[in-house]
Amino acid sequence: MKKNTSLYLAVGLVVLLAIIILIFGLFFLNDKDPREAFNTFYLRFTQVSTLTLDDPVKINGVKLGKVEDIKLSGNRVLVTVRIRTDVKIPKNSEVRVQNIGIMGERQIGVILGDTSQVFAPNDTINGHFDAGIAEALGLAGELFDSTKVLIETVRVVMDSTIASPEFSQKFKGMVNKAENLEDRLSMLVDETDPQLKKSLKNLNDATVKVNLLLDTAAAPIGGLVTDARGLMGDAHGVVVKLDSVTDRLVSITQKLQSKDNTAGILLNDRVLHDDLVKTVNSADSLFRIILQDGLDINVDFF
Repeated sequence: MKKNTSLYLAVGLVVLLAIIILIFGLFFLNDKDPREAFNTFYLRFTQVSTLTLDDPVKINGVKLGKVEDIKLSGNRVLVTVRIRTDVKIPKNSEVRVQNIGIMGERQIGVILGDTSQVFAPNDTINGHFDAGIAEALGLAGELFDSTKVLIETVRVVMDSTIASPEFSQKFKGMVNKAENLEDRLSMLVDETDPQLKKSLKNLNDATVKVNLLLDTAAAPIGGLVTDARGLMGDAHGVVVKLDSVTDRLVSITQKLQSKDNTAGILLNDRVLHDDLVKTVNSADSLFRIILQDGLDINVDFF
């Protein structure tokens, strides 16, 4: 009986020790210290790439937390992290998803700021994503795919152009026509070049002559302009005199039309006018008779 009791006690102690070792092993494997307390924060990113659960959260390079959960929230990724309670995160801190290995391993990196205002537990913090090897390999894959498409397109173009006999014949015909056109243009230039040079020389000579003519005629033209200006001044005086004469003629005409003077009475009397006309006609007839028959003068002496 005592032997069985000792055996049961030994087995119980072994099981208890195994349980204790298992518990401490779990804490060790999960990087958990029973003496430590943690706060929960929510980090929002545009993407997280290969970030997974239990990835470390490092504060200025020191591991002080880990990733607890990753889920999609709207068009952003919401990452839940646990950080030790003795860590205070200022509101001007930088939070990034960082690449830490050649196989695409990730971590949450926090660079603490210097402001006195800090985030409270369960606050949501906006973070940034740093591209790493995984993104570079992804872009390289896209580049390879684009290169394949480009090579295939070039191959199709080559097969339908340079590698095609029909295109080769058409291209040779175009080259021959271009060479013929070049020859014709060369001939045209050779023929027109002397004439063009001659025309330019004649134009230059004409320009020289015109300049000489302008220089020669400059003085006479200047004198003519001066005389014209003097003539315009004299003409102004003549116009003034003509205006004065016109005024006098108007005054005389008004006086002749008036019956208050002798000339006006003579001009406005119709009977006197008719008598004067008759007298003039009689005198004219007398002069005609004298011119035709001569002047017969009889003198009587007593």
